[in-house]
Amino acid sequence: MIARDGLFGACSGDWFPSPAHVMRRAAILDMFSHEPGGRLLEMGCGAGRMLVDWSTLGHRGEAVDVDSTARSLAAQCVDEFKLDFAVGKTPQGEQFDYLVATEVLEHVEEPGELLKTWAAKVKPGGLALLTVPAFQRLWGKSDEWAGHVQRFEPGEFRQIVENAGLEVIDMRLYGFPLGNFIRHAGNVASAMKMKRRSAALSRDAATFASGHDRSVERKLAPLMRSWPGKMILTIACALQRRFPGRGHGIIILARKVPA
Repeated sequence: MIARDGLFGACSGDWFPSPAHVMRRAAILDMFSHEPGGRLLEMGCGAGRMLVDWSTLGHRGEAVDVDSTARSLAAQCVDEFKLDFAVGKTPQGEQFDYLVATEVLEHVEEPGELLKTWAAKVKPGGLALLTVPAFQRLWGKSDEWAGHVQRFEPGEFRQIVENAGLEVIDMRLYGFPLGNFIRHAGNVASAMKMKRRSAALSRDAATFASGHDRSVERKLAPLMRSWPGKMILTIACALQRRFPGRGHGIIILARKVPA
């Protein structure tokens, strides 16, 4: 059974968000929650837990992931909440009002070319919501575990977005200050996960695992659900709103430029 929580989003016994996911979700909803409902395409949906948030905001559409395990988890979420989203390996629709891709472009060698392909699915004047990890100097075990290719400098990522035919209308960093500690803790947790899995695991397989492996997060769930844990995360989400120019992740909202 999957339940929805105001702080943690949609979670279940098998899947629980990391603290970084909680803070990223809060930053996304801060930026995106005022947009009117429409047809939405989420690329790299993972376990599909953000689909519940999109539906709550009045959106419908498609959720795409190349990993079969992720698609199964996303489909379960759609069924549990009776969401108006189709889950698949590739997009079936041609034009969407919104494109969402959170923590996806850092997994590929040519993020600019991939984003151009995705942007072609967006109606002129439609919006793209994108997040990526920031600053290559922050590279660590969590990046290796997740199968990342790179982290992005803010100016570099903005240029990639603009080259894809998207006009940036809002760009923020998120995660400061608690994210600094979370990143170090995440590197330790990722090192533990990497010890348990095959050293020969390919980057693609690591990318897939990052979308649904919550073995450490499940152990942290009781602490995060406790009133001190909730209080700390709630304060952290409030603080990151006060420092939109600092953090360990980038979030961009951009509009599709009419031809």
